[in-house]
Amino acid sequence: MADAELKRAFAELQQKMVETEQRMRMADAQIDGLKRSVKRTILTKQEISGLPEGTRTYDSVGRCFILRPADDISKMLDDRVKTSEERIKTLDEQKGYMEKNVKESQESLRELVRQKQSRA
Repeated sequence: MADAELKRAFAELQQKMVETEQRMRMADAQIDGLKRSVKRTILTKQEISGLPEGTRTYDSVGRCFILRPADDISKMLDDRVKTSEERIKTLDEQKGYMEKNVKESQESLRELVRQKQSRA
């Protein structure tokens, strides 16, 4: 009876760890993509800020381009950076939570094994 319970608990833990590792890899990929996006946005903002006054700037909307003032585009790029950095922070927090859950699950399984060994 004890072996079956241990095997079931171990199988559940293993499944939970695999799912969590997949979510963590997905979060890492999203974080990497967001970091690249932030770098690209910052570079674009630097290039726009270096343009002479009165230069026509365009914003892409779907398959067309709309004439916009450089200041508006710069503000939009700042908003993108801010949003991306907030998302990165959120994903990091979620990753930390997932790591904590895996550690707690492992510890509970170890405790279960210790209890079974002390009874035997």
